[in-house]
Amino acid sequence: MQMIQERIGRWVAAAFAAVMAVCAAVAVADAFHLLPTPVQLDYEEGNVLNAGLRIVHGLTPYPDPHGWPIILNPYGPVAYLSTAALIKIFGVSFTAPRVLIVLCAVAIGGLLSVLLRHFGSSWPVAIGFGCLFLCTPMIRTWMPILRVDLLGLVLSLAGVCVFFVAPRRWYIATAFLVAALFVKYSLLAAPASCGLYLIVQRDWKRFWQALGTGSALVIAGFGATQIWSGGHFAFHMFRTHPDPFRLSAYFAYLSMMFWEIPVICGLVVVAIVFDVLHKKISVGLLYFLMALCGAITAGKLGSNVNHLFELIAASCLCAGMGWNELSLWAKAKGAAVLPASVLAVVASATLALFSPHFRRVDASGCEQAYAFLRNHGDQVLSENVGALLLSGKPVLLSNPYVFAQLVMHRAWPDAQVRDRLRRKQFDVVVLHQGITSSDRWSASVLADIQQNYHLEEGFGCSEAERAYLPKVEAEQTGR
Repeated sequence: MQMIQERIGRWVAAAFAAVMAVCAAVAVADAFHLLPTPVQLDYEEGNVLNAGLRIVHGLTPYPDPHGWPIILNPYGPVAYLSTAALIKIFGVSFTAPRVLIVLCAVAIGGLLSVLLRHFGSSWPVAIGFGCLFLCTPMIRTWMPILRVDLLGLVLSLAGVCVFFVAPRRWYIATAFLVAALFVKYSLLAAPASCGLYLIVQRDWKRFWQALGTGSALVIAGFGATQIWSGGHFAFHMFRTHPDPFRLSAYFAYLSMMFWEIPVICGLVVVAIVFDVLHKKISVGLLYFLMALCGAITAGKLGSNVNHLFELIAASCLCAGMGWNELSLWAKAKGAAVLPASVLAVVASATLALFSPHFRRVDASGCEQAYAFLRNHGDQVLSENVGALLLSGKPVLLSNPYVFAQLVMHRAWPDAQVRDRLRRKQFDVVVLHQGITSSDRWSASVLADIQQNYHLEEGFGCSEAERAYLPKVEAEQTGR
């Protein structure tokens, strides 16, 4: 009887891995289907591409924030340098950098599988939970978008994987973890987890070795980038986030994540229960708790679900380890069918959330907007930075949202923009939703646009829906 139950458990585990692999393959195919879309899909895409293009042109992505053009880049140099390398090879396009991001997501799923296998999962279960990361709605939605989060996360998980799978290569793990910080410095959950693990294990020698090496690499990298930027890197990293913080927004995002992946969260609870019963703290739970703390950045105004990516990855790892504990408990009780049934629930719940259709983006409206820009001068103030790059225009202000937050919450001077608006020096002003209250423009800038520019044309293009041209004198006086 026990042999039959164990065989059923293996069959269901294999079926689970197969189902998750198919779901992940469809998610990746869907992402690749969107990659060639010749328009900006997300607000931040244009800013990242512009930073890479500046590097290709021999400029720093971190210039004087008081200079002109106004360039504000709040992420680390690794992301921008990788984008620059792809621009150098493939030209100014979103496609190649987006491919890199999708490959990072796939690599994250693979690293999660390797970690789970190392911590005792069978290969089918490890592969299933690794693929589950790619199937979650948040990851699938953001996978084809040029953002820095998945690049940073794959470096973090590579560090964690080397740290535990090849502990003698701790210096390689440290290098990966530091590289992740130079993508997005809020990715502290992985190094914190590794450090706390060493403290719990009382492995003080490796702790101080890793801490010393990591600190040296951070200081060296920071100093080199500070020199490269002419002394402005520190400002871009640490003083471009004056946005208000709301703890309620953080909890709202956590609630959203729970309702999207309830079975994964349920297995995380199972892992917590077993750790409490065994009076220990597993690596998966440690990483989950650190990622839960790290995700608090989601409470910042302007944040989105991308601040939960590391928490989702940690949840998949912790859920897989919780599944291991549940399987061992069931085997000890002679109830191998129980884990099979739970695994079936995981698969069915995932499929219920998973939409197998391929998404399509109508790019015709943006193509019209880009054509309009190509025919109306080079001095353009635009929310959609990608529209400027793809239409061959210079970027005069990147990143409008960060600039507006500095103006509204840190009394940053906006005279350079306002003076040019009042003098009608911009040939075109491109806005997302027209002259309405916005967190991307101060009220004074919007008032100057309304006073000196008129709506010329509207487009069905995200982030570039309204194009304004300078008013002629008769228009302005009402005659």
